[in-house]
Amino acid sequence: MSVEMDASELDAAFSLDALRDERVRVREFPVVAQSAYLAHAAVCPLPARVHLAMTRYLARAGCGGQFEHLHASAEAALRTAAASMLDVQADEIALVPSTSAGLSLISAGIAWRAGDSVVMSEGDFPSNVYPWLRLRSHGVSVRAIPANVRRGVTWEDVAAQLDDSTRLVALSSVHFVTGAVAEIDRIGRECGARGVLFCVDAIQSLGAGPTSARHADFLVADAHKWLLGPQGMGVCVVRRARFEQVEPVFVGWKSVKSERDFVQQQLDFAPSARRYEPGSLNALGVVGVSAALQLLSSVGIPAIAERIGQLRARLVPELQHKGYEVLGGEAAQGSGIISFQRAGTDMQALYRSLDAAKIITSLRHDPTGRACIRVAPHFYSTEAELERLLALV
Repeated sequence: MSVEMDASELDAAFSLDALRDERVRVREFPVVAQSAYLAHAAVCPLPARVHLAMTRYLARAGCGGQFEHLHASAEAALRTAAASMLDVQADEIALVPSTSAGLSLISAGIAWRAGDSVVMSEGDFPSNVYPWLRLRSHGVSVRAIPANVRRGVTWEDVAAQLDDSTRLVALSSVHFVTGAVAEIDRIGRECGARGVLFCVDAIQSLGAGPTSARHADFLVADAHKWLLGPQGMGVCVVRRARFEQVEPVFVGWKSVKSERDFVQQQLDFAPSARRYEPGSLNALGVVGVSAALQLLSSVGIPAIAERIGQLRARLVPELQHKGYEVLGGEAAQGSGIISFQRAGTDMQALYRSLDAAKIITSLRHDPTGRACIRVAPHFYSTEAELERLLALV
């Protein structure tokens, strides 16, 4: 990929207004010269400045070794930016390889007792299902809130599954197929008032709109979707009050208070979420995600959410006019996911025709097993790209 950006452009702030110039849009997001990319709920293409930051790190590492000082400032900036986005403190951010790894870290780190129970949502993404199902071998029961393709999870849904045995509720902020938004803040407050831990998989909201961990005990999301970062790097929030309740599953030289003391004879965990990072980080991922968060922060999460909302408002009525059912209903209006299906339409064939026209979407199945096409535009997507899709569906 050719990236025509110099150092000053890499560091410069970026705004939505700049995208009015198509030359700027192509320079910042080279994918748009090749396709209408509408699959950010799957994996994202890397923005030019993210690609450039990673390329420059590789060049420096190749000339002088992969020493920590090469990515130290990017690491600090990443933790600070992520904490600001999530309404937590930087020392409550652990850097993890993936959402799956973060959720497994939490599930495996809690001292469960036989007879405990966990509440999750039926039809959630496997990363937020399997770590909890695994607890059955420890005598923990798992209850699932029934799937609903037309709305998100409410506090009432959760309350119906709670009893005195419930230790933790695990939900996604946005459903990965329907786009329905869960009542995360209210559910977190109500769980906290009852002494029930609350864990959030936020991969489908972080970067697309306001996402807060203020009322969560744990929140996990990696960067390769809406955050516009590379795969292999994510954030795991563990609130400071929960450090002692989640034992580090993997322990290494980076987990301790004095990481540069290589002759320690006792285990003294770091007084921060860094205790959950056993060894050297994915430095290239750190650099890439740091650059991605800098880009998103320049645009502003409220502005990003507003822009995605505008694109959604343009697309949904047209799909409905063509006879498609748009999943999630009003509960999906706050997300960037637009999934649609129509009785009698071969959705797999339609997906293939879109792909052949270089309109990149995702083929998924709703909680009842019916095929649907999932569209997920980001702030740099355009109405013209949506028109290309509408012309073919």
